[in-house]
Amino acid sequence: MAHFYFHFCEGESRDRDDVGLGFATAEEAYLQAIATAREMWPSLLAARSDPLRCAFEITDEDDRVLFRLPFSELMEACRRPEPPPVPHELFAVIEKTHSRVQAAKAEVRSGFDEVRQSLAESGALLAEFDRFARVRFRAADGREGSGQA
Repeated sequence: MAHFYFHFCEGESRDRDDVGLGFATAEEAYLQAIATAREMWPSLLAARSDPLRCAFEITDEDDRVLFRLPFSELMEACRRPEPPPVPHELFAVIEKTHSRVQAAKAEVRSGFDEVRQSLAESGALLAEFDRFARVRFRAADGREGSGQA
Protein backbone atom coordinates (compact mmCIF):
# COMPACT_ATOMS: atom_id res chain seq x y z
CA MET A 1 0.00 0.00 0.00
CA ALA A 2 1.41 3.36 -1.08
CA HIS A 3 1.50 6.41 1.14
CA PHE A 4 0.07 9.72 -0.15
CA TYR A 5 0.27 13.21 1.32
CA PHE A 6 -2.48 15.80 0.89
CA HIS A 7 -0.95 19.28 1.08
CA PHE A 8 -3.61 21.99 1.39
CA CYS A 9 -3.00 25.08 -0.70
CA GLU A 10 -4.87 28.37 -0.42
CA GLY A 11 -3.69 31.06 -2.76
CA GLU A 12 0.10 31.17 -2.37
CA SER A 13 0.21 29.44 1.03
CA ARG A 14 0.74 25.70 1.42
CA ASP A 15 0.01 23.69 4.57
CA ARG A 16 2.11 20.58 4.52
CA ASP A 17 0.60 17.19 5.39
CA ASP A 18 3.22 15.31 7.39
CA VAL A 19 1.01 12.32 8.25
CA GLY A 20 -0.50 11.23 4.94
CA LEU A 21 -2.76 8.27 4.19
CA GLY A 22 -2.26 4.85 2.67
CA PHE A 23 -4.11 3.83 -0.50
CA ALA A 24 -3.74 0.98 -2.94
CA THR A 25 -3.72 3.30 -5.96
CA ALA A 26 -3.25 6.95 -6.87
CA GLU A 27 -6.83 6.91 -8.17
CA GLU A 28 -8.11 6.06 -4.67
CA ALA A 29 -6.04 8.95 -3.28
CA TYR A 30 -7.53 11.29 -5.89
CA LEU A 31 -11.08 10.19 -5.04
CA GLN A 32 -10.34 10.77 -1.36
CA ALA A 33 -9.07 14.27 -2.19
CA ILE A 34 -12.35 15.02 -4.00
CA ALA A 35 -14.43 13.74 -1.06
CA THR A 36 -12.38 15.74 1.43
CA ALA A 37 -12.58 18.91 -0.69
CA ARG A 38 -16.37 18.56 -0.83
CA GLU A 39 -16.52 18.18 2.94
CA MET A 40 -14.27 21.22 3.43
CA TRP A 41 -16.22 23.52 1.10
CA PRO A 42 -18.91 24.60 3.64
CA SER A 43 -16.29 25.12 6.38
CA LEU A 44 -14.20 27.30 4.09
CA LEU A 45 -17.24 29.41 3.23
CA ALA A 46 -18.16 29.72 6.91
CA ALA A 47 -14.60 30.89 7.63
CA ARG A 48 -14.97 33.46 4.83
CA SER A 49 -12.30 31.73 2.73
CA ASP A 50 -12.78 31.41 -1.01
CA PRO A 51 -12.82 27.69 -1.88
CA LEU A 52 -12.06 28.58 -5.49
CA ARG A 53 -8.58 29.67 -4.36
CA CYS A 54 -7.93 26.31 -2.65
CA ALA A 55 -6.38 23.09 -3.90
CA PHE A 56 -4.85 19.83 -2.75
CA GLU A 57 -1.41 18.81 -3.94
CA ILE A 58 -1.12 15.07 -3.59
CA THR A 59 2.45 13.83 -3.34
CA ASP A 60 4.07 10.44 -2.96
CA GLU A 61 6.52 9.34 -0.24
CA ASP A 62 9.38 11.07 -2.11
CA ASP A 63 7.41 14.37 -2.08
CA ARG A 64 6.86 14.26 -5.84
CA VAL A 65 3.63 16.00 -6.83
CA LEU A 66 1.44 13.37 -8.44
CA PHE A 67 -1.46 15.67 -9.14
CA ARG A 68 -3.09 18.89 -8.08
CA LEU A 69 -6.82 19.10 -7.37
CA PRO A 70 -8.09 22.69 -7.54
CA PHE A 71 -11.34 22.96 -5.59
CA SER A 72 -12.72 24.89 -8.58
CA GLU A 73 -12.91 21.52 -10.38
CA LEU A 74 -15.67 20.60 -7.96
CA MET A 75 -17.70 23.51 -9.31
CA GLU A 76 -17.07 22.36 -12.87
CA ALA A 77 -18.33 18.87 -11.98
CA CYS A 78 -21.58 20.36 -10.61
CA ARG A 79 -22.43 22.33 -13.75
CA ARG A 80 -24.98 20.92 -16.10
CA PRO A 81 -23.59 20.30 -19.53
CA GLU A 82 -24.94 22.45 -22.34
CA PRO A 83 -27.54 20.55 -24.31
CA PRO A 84 -26.33 19.67 -27.78
CA PRO A 85 -27.65 21.92 -30.52
CA VAL A 86 -30.71 20.64 -32.34
CA PRO A 87 -29.89 20.02 -36.00
CA HIS A 88 -31.94 22.14 -38.40
CA GLU A 89 -33.43 19.04 -40.06
CA LEU A 90 -34.63 17.69 -36.72
CA PHE A 91 -36.12 21.05 -35.80
CA ALA A 92 -38.02 21.13 -39.10
CA VAL A 93 -39.40 17.63 -38.46
CA ILE A 94 -40.46 18.64 -34.94
CA GLU A 95 -42.25 21.74 -36.28
CA LYS A 96 -44.02 19.70 -38.96
CA THR A 97 -45.11 17.08 -36.42
CA HIS A 98 -46.35 19.80 -34.08
CA SER A 99 -48.42 21.32 -36.90
CA ARG A 100 -49.94 17.93 -37.73
CA VAL A 101 -50.78 17.32 -34.07
CA GLN A 102 -52.44 20.72 -33.79
CA ALA A 103 -54.51 20.03 -36.95
CA ALA A 104 -55.53 16.59 -35.66
CA LYS A 105 -56.50 18.13 -32.34
CA ALA A 106 -58.70 20.69 -34.12
CA GLU A 107 -60.33 17.91 -36.16
CA VAL A 108 -61.09 15.91 -33.02
CA ARG A 109 -62.62 18.97 -31.35
CA SER A 110 -64.71 19.62 -34.45
CA GLY A 111 -65.82 15.97 -34.46
CA PHE A 112 -66.87 16.20 -30.82
CA ASP A 113 -68.81 19.39 -31.57
CA GLU A 114 -70.63 17.62 -34.44
CA VAL A 115 -71.43 14.64 -32.20
CA ARG A 116 -72.77 16.96 -29.48
CA GLN A 117 -74.96 18.73 -32.05
CA SER A 118 -76.21 15.39 -33.44
CA LEU A 119 -77.03 14.18 -29.92
CA ALA A 120 -78.94 17.37 -29.21
CA GLU A 121 -80.88 17.06 -32.48
CA SER A 122 -81.55 13.36 -31.77
CA GLY A 123 -82.80 14.24 -28.29
CA ALA A 124 -85.13 16.86 -29.76
CA LEU A 125 -86.42 14.38 -32.38
CA LEU A 126 -86.96 11.71 -29.72
CA ALA A 127 -88.89 14.20 -27.59
CA GLU A 128 -90.99 15.13 -30.65
CA PHE A 129 -91.56 11.47 -31.44
CA ASP A 130 -92.54 10.74 -27.83
CA ARG A 131 -95.04 13.60 -27.89
CA PHE A 132 -96.39 12.42 -31.24
CA ALA A 133 -96.63 8.80 -30.04
CA ARG A 134 -98.61 9.85 -26.95
CA VAL A 135 -101.08 11.84 -29.06
CA ARG A 136 -101.43 8.93 -31.48
CA PHE A 137 -101.80 6.42 -28.64
CA ARG A 138 -104.54 8.52 -27.09
CA ALA A 139 -106.30 8.85 -30.46
CA ALA A 140 -106.09 5.10 -31.06
CA ASP A 141 -107.44 4.47 -27.60
CA GLY A 142 -110.40 6.68 -28.34
CA ARG A 143 -109.57 9.12 -25.60
CA GLU A 144 -108.73 11.95 -27.90
CA GLY A 145 -111.70 14.22 -28.34
CA SER A 146 -114.17 11.87 -26.56
CA GLY A 147 -113.96 13.68 -23.29
CA GLN A 148 -112.72 10.61 -21.42
CA ALA A 149 -109.87 11.15 -19.10
